[in-house]
Amino acid sequence: MATQQDDVEPDFRRLDDRAPLHQIVQHEIRNHILKEGLRPGDPLKSESELARMFGVSRNSVREAVKALESTGVLETRRGSGVYIRDFSFAPLLDHLPYGLMQGHRALRELAALRKTLESALITDAMQAMTPESVAALRETLETMRGLAERGEHFAEQDRRFHQLLFRDLDNTMLLRLFDLFWLAFHAAAPPTRGRTPMDAYQGHAAILDAILTGDPDQAREAIQDHYVGIESKLTEDPPPAGTTTATR
Repeated sequence: MATQQDDVEPDFRRLDDRAPLHQIVQHEIRNHILKEGLRPGDPLKSESELARMFGVSRNSVREAVKALESTGVLETRRGSGVYIRDFSFAPLLDHLPYGLMQGHRALRELAALRKTLESALITDAMQAMTPESVAALRETLETMRGLAERGEHFAEQDRRFHQLLFRDLDNTMLLRLFDLFWLAFHAAAPPTRGRTPMDAYQGHAAILDAILTGDPDQAREAIQDHYVGIESKLTEDPPPAGTTTATR
């Protein structure tokens, strides 16, 4: 017959030894944070207390805490202890460029995601766009044209153009995500073959023309056409090591 003690749910389930111990401890620390309702700025129990609760060594707890620090869950304050950190996508986004260097499939998926997001948000971006941003887009595009006429690429202007498109949405996380997408793709994608700087300029000009006419459907179509050249690059063989990438 079960006793009252048998019916009491333990604070923590028995740790599963099939996964690496430090990963299991990370999971248990996250469970503890949720179960206790800890908020950003609240202190976490000490290493020794956590080790005793989980039945593991302090080294295992220390390793798990360091891993959770790297993903933005915890932060260590020297001389004070470990605290719950305010949630942010920043640590995950910081690792994005490295993850995208692993193969063309990831880049293809990134290009598709970037195209989908920009196409979906261009209507809202047009509604929020200020005269100052329009003027900055015109100026950036004019610089692109001058460089393209000389057969020169314009990576930084391309990056700025896409930043300007969406900056008035006032969504810091979105802007950072878009910019990291751009940086990661620019670093990892193969160079353009058969696509000139003037082709790239004209793609950007079509986007701005649609914005100036106030036609969101035309703007969405121009963005999608712009990505045709980007996506076609990802079907090509990787370039030799050390090859410089070109404008997107």
